[in-house]
Amino acid sequence: MPFDFVKGLLSEKKKPLPPRRAYWHHVPLRRLTFLLLAIFLLFGMIGSFVDLLDQGQKPVVPVVVWSLFSGLIAVVWILAFFRSRRGLIGTIALWLLGSFVISKLLQYMGPYTQPTPEQGTRGATIACMVLSFGAYVFFMRFIENEGTRAVRMQTELAIAQGIQQTLVPPIEFRSDHLEIYGISIPSAEVGGDLVDVVPLPDGSVFAYVADVSGHGLSAGILMGMIKTAVRTQLFDLPSPTAVFERLNQVLPAVKESHMYATCTALRIHPENSGTCRVDYAIAGQPAMLHASGTRVSQLSDQQLPIGLLADAQYEDHSLEFKLGYTLLVATDGILEAADKSGVEFGLDRLESVLRDNSNAPLSAIAGEIQAALSSYRQDDDQSLLLVRFAQS
Repeated sequence: MPFDFVKGLLSEKKKPLPPRRAYWHHVPLRRLTFLLLAIFLLFGMIGSFVDLLDQGQKPVVPVVVWSLFSGLIAVVWILAFFRSRRGLIGTIALWLLGSFVISKLLQYMGPYTQPTPEQGTRGATIACMVLSFGAYVFFMRFIENEGTRAVRMQTELAIAQGIQQTLVPPIEFRSDHLEIYGISIPSAEVGGDLVDVVPLPDGSVFAYVADVSGHGLSAGILMGMIKTAVRTQLFDLPSPTAVFERLNQVLPAVKESHMYATCTALRIHPENSGTCRVDYAIAGQPAMLHASGTRVSQLSDQQLPIGLLADAQYEDHSLEFKLGYTLLVATDGILEAADKSGVEFGLDRLESVLRDNSNAPLSAIAGEIQAALSSYRQDDDQSLLLVRFAQS
C-alpha cells in the first residue's frame, strides 16, 4: 500500500551525531577560532620547548618552520577529528607530504647559522613564554565565550521546560461516566509529544495524543502550536477528521519542511444507555488497544501523518464503548524503546501489560507500563493516554 511505503521512508531516521561531535558542529567559527589559535600556539611552544631542552643549539629557522608546521597540523587534526572523521586520513596524508616538502625546502635553503648556547637558550625561553601566554589568552577567551553561551542556553532551556510542563501536564480527568489518564515523558529537556483532554459544551470529551517528528526545542515549539490550533478548531467542528484536516492546512506554513506530526484523536459521547460512542481517527500512529476484561484487541487506522502531504484526506471511525472498557493510546517512543540486546518493547508486550492490569486504576496501569519500560533505553518521547467508561 502507498501508506506502508511512506511509513517505511519515515522510519529511516537519520542517525544523530553523538553529543561530543554535535557540539563541534554547532560552535560558531568565530568562537572556534580562539580555540584553534590557542592550539596552534601551544604546539608552536612545544617546538620551542624541545629546542630549549637541546640548550638552543638548533638553527633558528628550522625550529620556527617545524613549530609552525606542527601547530598547523594540530589545528587540522582537531577539526578533522571533531567535525569530519573522514578528514583524518587526509590529515595524515598532509602531515606526511608536508614533512617531506619542508625537509627538502630546508635543505635547499640551508645551511643555517648555529646560535651559541646562550643565545639559543635565551631565544627559546622567550619564545616559550610568549607562545604559552598567547595560547592561554586565546584559550581563556574561548572558555569565556562558551561559558556565557552555556549559561544563556541553560536559562532559555529552563524557561522552555517550564513552558513544556504548562503545555503537557499529567492528565487526570473524571466525569460521571468517564475516566481519562494521560502522561508524557520527554526524552530530552523539551519534548514534542502532546497529550490533551478538552471537555466540550455538548457533554462530549475530545482527547488526543500528538507526536511531532524529532525531539528537542524545535519539536516542542511546534507541539505548542499544535495544541493551540486543535483547541481553536474545537470551537468550530470538534471531530477528529476536522482537526486533522485543519492541522494539515496550518502546519506547512509554520514548520520546517522535514517535520510532520502523527496523532490519535478521540471524541467520546457518553450516553445514558450504559454505553458511549467513540469517534476516532489515527494519523500515522501505532494501533490503539481496546481492552474488555482480559481480552485485548487492536484498532488500527492507516492514514498519513499530518503536515506531510497538503492534499491528504482523513476519515474517522466509530465504536461502541461499554461499561468497563478501556482504551490505550501509546506513541512509538514506547513501542520502539529497545533493551540492551536491541529488542524493541513492541505492541505485544504492551498488550500483555494491559491484559494483566485491565481492572486496575488507570494511573496504576500507566505505572506498570513505565515499570516494564525501566530496562529499555528511551530514545524518543514516551506518551500514554488511557480512557475508561465507568460508573460514577
